Amino acid sequence: MEARIIRRSLVTIAVGLAMGSAGVAHATNGYFSHGYGTKAKGMGGVGMAISQDSYAPGINPAGIAGMESRIDGSLAYFRPERSVTFEGQPTIDSGSKNFFIPSLGYVQQIDETRSWGITLLGNGGMNTDYPQPIFNQSGNPPGATTGVNLEQLAIIPTYAQSFAEGRVRVGVSPIISYQRFKAEGLGDFAGFSVAPEYVSDNGTDSTWGYGGQVGFQADVADGVTVGANYRSKIRNGDFDDYRGLFANGGEFDIPSTYGLGVSVDVTPSITVSADYQRINYSDVDAISNPGSNLFLGQEGALGASNGAGFGWRDINIFKLGAQFEAGNDWTWRVGYNRGQNPIRSSDVTFNVIAPAVMKDHYTLGFTKAFGEQHELNFAAMYAPSQSVTGPNMMNPAQDIKIEMKQYELEIGYAYRF
Repeated sequence: MEARIIRRSLVTIAVGLAMGSAGVAHATNGYFSHGYGTKAKGMGGVGMAISQDSYAPGINPAGIAGMESRIDGSLAYFRPERSVTFEGQPTIDSGSKNFFIPSLGYVQQIDETRSWGITLLGNGGMNTDYPQPIFNQSGNPPGATTGVNLEQLAIIPTYAQSFAEGRVRVGVSPIISYQRFKAEGLGDFAGFSVAPEYVSDNGTDSTWGYGGQVGFQADVADGVTVGANYRSKIRNGDFDDYRGLFANGGEFDIPSTYGLGVSVDVTPSITVSADYQRINYSDVDAISNPGSNLFLGQEGALGASNGAGFGWRDINIFKLGAQFEAGNDWTWRVGYNRGQNPIRSSDVTFNVIAPAVMKDHYTLGFTKAFGEQHELNFAAMYAPSQSVTGPNMMNPAQDIKIEMKQYELEIGYAYRF
């Protein structure tokens, strides 16, 4: 009875915290995080074929099949340093560099082959806060700042089951999405929009959406596991307050993804894992339509059916991680994540407000267990500076450079029932 009350209380608190603080600024693999869960983040984000906690459905829902009952909570300190340089002018740094991002997960074991759970994870990354107007100032009030903030929360209830004496695992998740968006200082683009009053400075708008995913894992030999996951496009309601900014009258869905992975126990204490992931930004016109559509006339105007967007391309991501069980309940991890930059030089202008240019991510982490029920987890990530330079769409004789580097520290606690 007491354990049941504790579980219900923890889940209630988890949902409340997550709903109050959707993840922000995760511009690592585009606007997706490099990994989900403290253990996965310490290994470069791998998780298709290795699942170690209740965050597993963020990468592959099959990973919780038969998993023990547990709750995981973590808090990340994320610091992206973003800047823009207009040729011949001083560099402008974006403010709001420090973010604290919670993640929560819960798994309830049904029996040795079945488990269900709920995971709450955040994305973001289209996040900038420049202290001044960075385009022309004619369409902005005195003292205006420039920037956008996109926050996305995924609520992922999951059911997973193992077959063939536990060698094959399958999981399925409906996905509930909650998004918030705000734009400031973009008034100079109102003249290029089908709905000029809905381009900028309309406060924070929010939408709900839905999608789903399915995944599997299979032990193909002693110590060798393969895994795969497919997540559908998540269809969200339109940002009506910004229907003059985003294509198709404010439409802003979340793109589909898929991935494959393999994990190998090299020795009884050393495991090496590798993942491949594809993010299909072309699913979403507001993200993938090129900025040059702005010059197609009414059909390419901001907010139109073929409206100008950020010009992001689909990207491939490769992740490699290793962990070493050192004894005395210590486990150490390292990893590397190599993602493509989704932004072409021809689309730099709009991406001044969304400079998601990162490629390389270096990670490390550890777990310290305390008895059978408690774990302390830690992960760190460093993404060195990357930049893209291209012509100013409004003044082709001038180049613009966007640049970013990142740091992240995450600490987590797990309790196993």
